Amino acid sequence: MSNKNTVEKTAKKVPAKNPDKKKFNLVKTFKDMWSELKKVTWLSKNELIRQSIVVVVFVVLFSVVIGVMDWALSALLRLIIGA
Repeated sequence: MSNKNTVEKTAKKVPAKNPDKKKFNLVKTFKDMWSELKKVTWLSKNELIRQSIVVVVFVVLFSVVIGVMDWALSALLRLIIGA
């Protein structure tokens, strides 16, 4: 009998399902997202245009800077290699 008690004590217990755990509900998730989006303060049309122009200008400027650096470094490398 002592062997049976040892087996019973060391046997792994399967955890019971948690009844408090909520299931995923896609419809409720989208309703919640929509309600949160209603709370967002959106930019006005003029602010949006102005911010978009700023982004485009910075992208063009950095593209030019990177292009110039690429050209200069490749020219320097050609001088070093002698090609």
